[in-house]
Amino acid sequence: MKIKCILIDDEPFALNILEDDLLSFDNLEILQKFNAPNDVSDFLKDQPVDLIFLDIQMPEKLGTEFIRELTDPPLFIFTTAYHEYAVEGFELNAVDYLLKPISKGRLTTAIRKVEEIMLRRDKPKIDHIVVNVEYKKTKIFLHEISYIEGLKDYVKIYLVNRAMPLLTRSNLRGMEKILPETDFLRIHNSFIINKSRIEHVTQTKLTLPEIALPIGKKYMTNIDLFHLK
Repeated sequence: MKIKCILIDDEPFALNILEDDLLSFDNLEILQKFNAPNDVSDFLKDQPVDLIFLDIQMPEKLGTEFIRELTDPPLFIFTTAYHEYAVEGFELNAVDYLLKPISKGRLTTAIRKVEEIMLRRDKPKIDHIVVNVEYKKTKIFLHEISYIEGLKDYVKIYLVNRAMPLLTRSNLRGMEKILPETDFLRIHNSFIINKSRIEHVTQTKLTLPEIALPIGKKYMTNIDLFHLK
C-alpha cells in the first residue's frame, strides 16, 4: 500500500528535512511540496492525495484554518514547533501532532497510524457495542459512552446521560479490542476515554465534562497528539 502524500511548510529548511526523513519510508510517495496552503487547493482537486503533512504557524494562513476550509480533507498530520494547537488539532481529527524537531520514532508511529486508518476504511464502521449487564445483552451506542473504568474482571461503563455506570464482566484489554481506536483512547491502567469528550489536557490528567482522570506514564505515547512527555 502506497501512501500518496504532500508536504506544506513555509520554512524551506524544515520542508527539506521532513522530505529527507520521509524518503526512508518505502510505503510513502511524496507527490509535491508546498510553501503555503493557498497553493494546495487546486492541486487537491486534480490529484488523489491520501495524507498531508502540514505546518500550523504560516504567514498566509494557519494550517488549522486551511483544514477547516476543506470540504473533504485527506488524512493529515500537523508538524509544528508550537504545542498550544494540540487540542485544536485533535478536534479537527488530525492523525497525529508532531512537534519539531521530529524524531524518527515519532514519525514512524504517525505513519503506522495512517496505515491502520487506511486499512480500516474498507471495514464497516460500528456505531455500538453489545455487553452483558445484569445477565442481559445490552446495546450501547458509542456516542453515549463517556469513559470506562477497569476493576480487575469487571468494567464500569459511564454513559453521558446516566448517573450510574453500567457494570459488565470484562477487562480494559477486552474493551480495547471491541472499541474503535478512532473514537476511544486508553490513558491509564484503569481508564479508556471517548475522544470526543475531551475538554482539557495537562501533563498528568485529562479532563472530561464530568471528571478529571489521571494519565498513566506508560500510556503517554497514546496521547502524543497532545505532546504530553
